[in-house]
Amino acid sequence: MNQDFPLFSLTQPETAKRRRENSRFTPLSPEKIEQRKEKADNLRQQVRGISRRLQEMSEQERKAVLIKLEHEQKIDLSGTDLKPISESTQNFTLVVPRTAKLENLDSKLEKFGEGDLQQGQPKHKDFAYLNTIQEASPKDRLCQVFFEKYDELIQQDSLILEIEMMSYERGRNKQREELQTIRNEINKLFKSGTKGTLFEHEEIKGTCRAVIRCTGQVFQELVEGKKWQNKIVYFDARPEFETFNQILESFNVENLGEFSSPSQDAPMVCIVDSGVTIGNPFIKPVVREDLVRSFLKEEFDKDNPYDECGHGSGVASLVSYYALNLYNNADNKGKVWIASARILNKDNEIEDERLFSLILAEVVHIFTGLGIKIFNLSVQFTNRKWYEEAKRTIPRRSWIARKIDKLCREYDVVFITITGNISTSNVRYYHEDRLPYPKYFIEDESSIYDPGQAALAVTVGSIAPTTQAVGLAATAMAIAEQKQPSPFTRCGPGINREIKPELVEYGGNYLVDENGSVRQNPGMNVVMASHQLTPAIAHNSGTSFAAPRVAHKMARILYDIQSFGFENISASLLKALTVNSAIYPPDYGNLDNFKQAMDEVKPKHWFNVIGYGVPDEIRATECDSYTAILLFQGEIETNTVAYFDIPVPQCLAEAETGIKRLTVTVVYAPQVQRWGLETYLGTTLKWRMFRGDIDREDIIQSMSVEEDEDNNEIGENPKELKFEPGITVRSRGTVQHGVYEWKKHKLEYSNNFYTLAIAAYKKWDSEPIPYAIVVRLEDKTQSTQVYSEVQNMMAQIEAQTQSRS
Repeated sequence: MNQDFPLFSLTQPETAKRRRENSRFTPLSPEKIEQRKEKADNLRQQVRGISRRLQEMSEQERKAVLIKLEHEQKIDLSGTDLKPISESTQNFTLVVPRTAKLENLDSKLEKFGEGDLQQGQPKHKDFAYLNTIQEASPKDRLCQVFFEKYDELIQQDSLILEIEMMSYERGRNKQREELQTIRNEINKLFKSGTKGTLFEHEEIKGTCRAVIRCTGQVFQELVEGKKWQNKIVYFDARPEFETFNQILESFNVENLGEFSSPSQDAPMVCIVDSGVTIGNPFIKPVVREDLVRSFLKEEFDKDNPYDECGHGSGVASLVSYYALNLYNNADNKGKVWIASARILNKDNEIEDERLFSLILAEVVHIFTGLGIKIFNLSVQFTNRKWYEEAKRTIPRRSWIARKIDKLCREYDVVFITITGNISTSNVRYYHEDRLPYPKYFIEDESSIYDPGQAALAVTVGSIAPTTQAVGLAATAMAIAEQKQPSPFTRCGPGINREIKPELVEYGGNYLVDENGSVRQNPGMNVVMASHQLTPAIAHNSGTSFAAPRVAHKMARILYDIQSFGFENISASLLKALTVNSAIYPPDYGNLDNFKQAMDEVKPKHWFNVIGYGVPDEIRATECDSYTAILLFQGEIETNTVAYFDIPVPQCLAEAETGIKRLTVTVVYAPQVQRWGLETYLGTTLKWRMFRGDIDREDIIQSMSVEEDEDNNEIGENPKELKFEPGITVRSRGTVQHGVYEWKKHKLEYSNNFYTLAIAAYKKWDSEPIPYAIVVRLEDKTQSTQVYSEVQNMMAQIEAQTQSRS
């Protein structure tokens, strides 16, 4: 039967973001346009002169040519045959020519000002602000400080500086190979350290930033030598701060500022791990000493809840602080209180003769009675990989994951688990076996470790925070580019073939040397508290240190939503808010390169490596003029369909052409099987979204479609919105998340409310199922008042409901 449900609650906006900026171009008068046309003709003569010289050169000579454009404001060079070698300044841009003839640039200049004006601007309006085009001087690549002191610098015996190298190849692998070749050539010039040294370096999308020390004479060669003209595109003075390596070497906790405890009403997370060291200066202000317990049975450990191996203390510091600030006089304020359940001994192992599932049950029983909702379990069982073959042949391998699922359901708590780590030796083996990063993620041997496949837990993978290594790493390079998946992160799917991990956070990176060896590096590791008083910090890489950062954000989301007046927040709603906030890191396009590489070997498998992205605790609960968040929590009966009215206002039809986005997250907590795995979930949910121009009777008929024997509905309905991922993939899990984007909104789309339809299918359990929904509507063009319109529509529904009652 069909069932109507209560209305969504709408979160209140705290701040309003700024409105869209006006165009950076001032409308030009006809007289000005004619003057600029004359200037464009002169520019064409400059372009043709450069083009003639380029055509007379050999290819190798042409590669050394730099061109300098002087302009009145930043301009767009798309489609001009010119490639900027660095970000433009307001007044000039350095570029390299992609071709010798520069025909596209010449054509754009020729057509400048033709045709009708658009918003007071002529065709190819950027060229109205271009003043000169000429071959650049090698010194144009110098920062202002070096430019002014160049004659002095080239006389020095030694100087330290930063350089930026660029690859002109296409494709990530070829770019990285070319950058490695350039670094090798620099090392050769440095003659093994006698004339210079190449130190730390970092790669970002076809460029490489590095620190070097060299003689003034070698510096002059790098600046003026033809060979280096387009290989080293910028020379920069060192910034006035310490490198990470220097910070580690000189770190003294006494030089830090104040350590502050969380507020009294701050949320609390239980660290289920090796214990914590309450005397560590980072841990002491944030731990609840009365909630530090040992669950060990050995004589010398049962009364010792403290960390003897360092893992639990590191995890705890990241849960409370998210990141440590190590600079002199820096303050460190905890945001989350820490409770600790020590379950691992001094060897970081479970005690002999103990059943881990029973230990977890005891931990949850005690700490939920103390009001704790979130449990961080950064533990992996390296002898228990989870993949389809293991599922078929050893069905009871999921005993611990099953216990976690049962505890999540019974106590209404959130467990945050990890995918586990691929060792450096295994990564090296993959590379030697011609299965380089990221292609080895499709291998069964890269699958998640137990209990990361747990259906009701939130599983966390890792992405790389940086490629900046420290030490003498000139011949080594980071395996993952910044914000790509860490080389060690493992991948799903989970116990029900659902997307795992759901979320990722920063957990470190690996280096690969010239000889193929793979290793960690302090500059790419995560800094955390140690289990000692001194040194008070440690560093490491792993998904174990990505998960606590998700726990930190989830705890802060819980605090925020409670501060808005919401009570009895369910685990399902807390997970839904956290996952709904997740986004893929946008910087540099590195993640797009990763997705493309994965799609070449196994389409869409990247979902099982990076899940739905990185959560954002601010975005989770923040509305503004252009964003509305709606949420609901309750129960649904089996074999019913719930229909929710989703307000998508007609004002979006007046918005500028650009992205409008609906993000829907549905999370539920079904019973799980006590024994087998084939029908693991007692109930399954599936949701669809329909526009306001689809009749409700058509929607009801569509939602009446039965499932087939393989637990899949008969494809997507042509009238529903096509979210990513599609209904078949997203419906496998208890966390069902999808994003739908469109650019042009038609009035008829909002003839009525959109409809979110959620169907509950009984498998073997007839009990009502707890579930929660979070819907986010965004106008990314920031040109319509979405929030106020949604608020009005919700008020209308509430008035209609009250009149009916």
